[in-house]
Amino acid sequence: MDLEAIWKRARADLVIPTPRGDSDVFLWEHSARVAQTAQHIARLPMIRSQRPNEAVIVAAALYHDAGWITRFREGAVDRMEVLLGSLSEADHDQGAALMEKSLADLLPKEALDLAARAIRGTRNRGTELIEAQVVIEADNLQEFGVVSLWPAIRRGAVEGKGVQAVLDTWRRKKEYQFWTARLNDSFRFEPVRELARQRLEKFERLLGELEEQHSGVDVAALLSPRRDDPAHSPSSR
Repeated sequence: MDLEAIWKRARADLVIPTPRGDSDVFLWEHSARVAQTAQHIARLPMIRSQRPNEAVIVAAALYHDAGWITRFREGAVDRMEVLLGSLSEADHDQGAALMEKSLADLLPKEALDLAARAIRGTRNRGTELIEAQVVIEADNLQEFGVVSLWPAIRRGAVEGKGVQAVLDTWRRKKEYQFWTARLNDSFRFEPVRELARQRLEKFERLLGELEEQHSGVDVAALLSPRRDDPAHSPSSR
């Protein structure tokens, strides 16, 4: 199975042309991150021992959100709205069908069938299909850390909101213990959960910096006398 060919085919399917003739890679980059993450997760000893099919994992991960492409092509969503909501069961079916059609010459039928099952299985947290479990784990990890800031920025651009909206959303989620619940509910495999926790800590520090710069706290600090400034030391008077 030619994994490189699968990646190339998926990119052709998931990049959206813009009115200016450029390429909108928002969906593609997300899908590629999930696929790459899934490949790494599948190599964890606790998962590798179950002998998951790597080609199936790659195909399912690359096309797990392909339902957005069919919705976009049907005119149901604007290009800038892609990935900013959730897909229905029918959308996942459409994404699986797109994958099966697009990769028919690259994967044997049994692998395509399994990948389609994995895509549909991502809607079921209790799925026993290991390939679906890996894709779910990889997809959920994208919510944690700095990379999650990009969808927030894109949503802000669509809704006409700015930095403060991102900070307010983060604060509300933290106050309501949203992230604690997500850490507990989103992951089956403890090493991935721990990585999500580490990413979350780094992201919180970054948002702290963002808040300081947005409010100008760091600029205001320039006006405060520094203890090591000779001009403000007692001996200089």
